[in-house]
Amino acid sequence: MKNRLRIFVLAALFIMLSGEAVPAGKQSRPKVGVVTYSGNITYQDSRLEGLMLTRPSRFLATNRFHPEIFKDDMETLTAFYRQNGFLQASIVDTLVSVDSIKNRVDISIVIEEGARTFVEGVTVFGNSFFADSVLTRHFGIGKGDPLRRPVIEDAVVTLLSLYAEQGFLDASVTPNVQVNDSAHLALVDFSLNEGVRSRVGEINIIGTVKSRPSVILRELSFAPGDTIRYSELINSQQRLYLTGLFESVFVRPAPSVAGDSTERDIRIEVKEKLSSELSFSIGYGTIEKARGRIELNTSNLGGTARKAGIGAEASFIKQGVSMSFSEPWTLGTRWKTDLSVFGQLRQEPAYHAETIGGKLTVGRKLGLKTTVSLSYRLENTNFSRIDLTVPVEESDPRIRSLTLAISHDTRDNLFDPSAGWYVDWSAELAGSFLQGSNTFARSVLILKRFQPLDRNTVIGSALEIGWMESFGENEEIPLSERFYTGGPTSLRGFRYQMVGPVDTNGEPLGGRFKLVWNIAELRRSIYRMVGGALFVEFGNVWSNPRMARLADLRLNLGSGLRLNSPLGILRLDFGINADRRPGEPRVKMFVSMGQAF
Repeated sequence: MKNRLRIFVLAALFIMLSGEAVPAGKQSRPKVGVVTYSGNITYQDSRLEGLMLTRPSRFLATNRFHPEIFKDDMETLTAFYRQNGFLQASIVDTLVSVDSIKNRVDISIVIEEGARTFVEGVTVFGNSFFADSVLTRHFGIGKGDPLRRPVIEDAVVTLLSLYAEQGFLDASVTPNVQVNDSAHLALVDFSLNEGVRSRVGEINIIGTVKSRPSVILRELSFAPGDTIRYSELINSQQRLYLTGLFESVFVRPAPSVAGDSTERDIRIEVKEKLSSELSFSIGYGTIEKARGRIELNTSNLGGTARKAGIGAEASFIKQGVSMSFSEPWTLGTRWKTDLSVFGQLRQEPAYHAETIGGKLTVGRKLGLKTTVSLSYRLENTNFSRIDLTVPVEESDPRIRSLTLAISHDTRDNLFDPSAGWYVDWSAELAGSFLQGSNTFARSVLILKRFQPLDRNTVIGSALEIGWMESFGENEEIPLSERFYTGGPTSLRGFRYQMVGPVDTNGEPLGGRFKLVWNIAELRRSIYRMVGGALFVEFGNVWSNPRMARLADLRLNLGSGLRLNSPLGILRLDFGINADRRPGEPRVKMFVSMGQAF
């Protein structure tokens, strides 16, 4: 296994470093060495380099010199200067020095910027709905500013969007620029034709096979007679996509069939997805070993957008069956209701647990990124094979709890994000007036942040803080409800669940306070589907929140490989225990599916 891994890594590095394959006896195109600029005063070298495809070669990024591409780059630089007010700018000289021995070229580019043209005044004509003062606030260009064509084009789009938001769908804007070359000054005029303000006429739905019209109409944020607002058309289209029922959705205004020039019919074209599917999945993980799952799901029960499913899964540490039902509009409101029931058998390091239970959740979205929910959980658990030297007072808990949760998610991808935030806070109360055999409170905060560093590199960070406390007659917290950490998704330099309190035999006891911080994980694409990662993380679990000390935090670091396969991300991580204690391994290897966080 280790020898194969070494061969795989060496092969990947060889492919990365070798660059383009070259037939025997034939030299490849020279690589680009140093690129220098002179005469550029307004823009730094890095800004100009970003406009070009002919860039200096760097580590793991060899760029080859192509004369035709370099010629296009010079035209791009000239156009960039002229669009930003340097109307006489030009490339006065280029020198390409060829080193045939090193098979590389060094490039020198001489630029003459010339004088910059500035705006002398901005005016608008033809507007009656909006006052001049309202429109000029949206121009982004004014007297004394450099004459920049992209800013003028943006102003046209902004004005059209402003009018479209008020129902003027046929509005047009024509910019006119008059330049005084000798004075290097320009007058910018915007000529408007507002057109007619439109209202919503008929709403026509096209393409439905199974979905009821009411399923589509209830997602719309407009109704017949309303002023057509572009933002509401887009918002309605997004809501229809988010139902998960359609492969494609288009919401477009169309001429009124009634012939009314002040109305536009709204044409909603959809293509439905298959509403039912039988799926199988298999996988392997260091902890679960071989695992598999089979599911039968329907996402549009009776054309109502209700969802239902049944599934079974099995691995070396967990086996179970589950059923679920989802009502997206509860009692005609935007509150969503989810119901699930399950039976499950788990083989954890210190115990086995057989659980039967269910969960009822009512929640709704606040906008497109934020969700709030309230859940009721009912579970009965029977423990067996408890391998602990510490006595457990309550071995067969009956959990009855309420959980309030709020989440905010701006990630660009749920499974492999490259940008955005994820924030989730939950507060759970078990027992008390809800009955059950155990009474405790728990709160968990999860923060995740992802930031791209360049096209192929992402840095991510994740923080999880959990607190729980028992009260009432039974102060014991069930083994299955406690916090644990260590393993492929938390602290990867340690064995599964083995960070935190343990008994005299070294079995994990879990705890009531948890802090895990994945300080940083650097993810980079290496070659096609292959990627790599470097990570640093620390954390621990304590028996009691009052016992938490910064000195107790366990540190690990490591690296890994990622294979972005059609079935998902296959992850191989090597975690190094930076503060190893007796009996702990120095290095842990984990194989699993999906990113660690």
